[in-house]
Amino acid sequence: MKACERTSNPSNAGERRVSAGRRREVFSDALKRDRLGSAPGPLWMRALAAAVARLPFRWMRGLGGALGFLAGSVLRIRRRHVEASLERAGVPSASSEATGMYASLGAGIFELLWLAGRPPEALAEHFTMDPACGEALRRGAALGRGVVVATAHTGNWDLSACAAAQWIARECGGARLHVVTKRLSWRALDRYWQRLRVERGVVLADALGAAAYVRDALRAGDITTMLIDQVPERGSGVATFHFLGAPALHDLGPALLAARARVPLLLVLGHRTADGRHRLELAAAIAPDELRGRGAVERATRTMAAALEGFVRAHPAQWLWLHRRWKNVDANATARRPGEPRGTARLPRRSAEHP
Repeated sequence: MKACERTSNPSNAGERRVSAGRRREVFSDALKRDRLGSAPGPLWMRALAAAVARLPFRWMRGLGGALGFLAGSVLRIRRRHVEASLERAGVPSASSEATGMYASLGAGIFELLWLAGRPPEALAEHFTMDPACGEALRRGAALGRGVVVATAHTGNWDLSACAAAQWIARECGGARLHVVTKRLSWRALDRYWQRLRVERGVVLADALGAAAYVRDALRAGDITTMLIDQVPERGSGVATFHFLGAPALHDLGPALLAARARVPLLLVLGHRTADGRHRLELAAAIAPDELRGRGAVERATRTMAAALEGFVRAHPAQWLWLHRRWKNVDANATARRPGEPRGTARLPRRSAEHP
């Protein structure tokens, strides 16, 4: 209620917009040395995208289904792992859902190729923002301190990020969407993938040492997105609890960053609808006042994980089951301090490596 009263004061809101705008200008100067997305991809990839872009967008699902059949049913890339994970989670018709996941992944690849060969504005007609999600983003951005958005590999996550970046710039007072990202081992594909997103308004931050970058982005009043459905690559700053039928490691980073910056934490997830459009929905929202103390950070992480699990169960074919999401749990357990109970997270110290 107090936050609503503050934002309803025109003078205070105006001061915050000016302050956030100035911080954004300063941060923009730093971004001119952009580390990601500045190099174009190879010519053959651009030629392939140009060819795919000449086709109707509705064809992407059919082409993707064929590619998914090749990957999942002929080559059987991690097929056994995917089906075992679905079965362990208790998802009905595991084999059918696995086939659907490979088809969804294939469609996503063709959709990104189509998008790469079209102008950025072509994306708008294939994307919708759920009203509740849009209102939460607007309200968080209006506070002028930024927003931390947790997300996952659901639907076509890269296409949704591009569409969300354009929507945020238009609807949230010029705020920008920053995405914490990893580098791909195939350098040519990495350059093309990063450039595709940058050209559509996404600001990229390398996952290595991203904490300081994220804090600066939040100070500028921008919106920062972090994935929560991958295994954390560090042993500290994590919690262990069940996810989709088995113990898994969960990164406390997004909740910890939001707590330290005193900004909202939102879980925003996308999925492909029956008509082929991509829809972003608000799966969970945690206010800054709910993020006080280590116990609150862990509770927020559990809330995010539970909401993600519910979303995946509702759309099982649209989550990336290929990930080895449940690895390293035993190794992390042996790394805990003597006497430390299972599931207890150790918060990392502030540094360039940790949030």
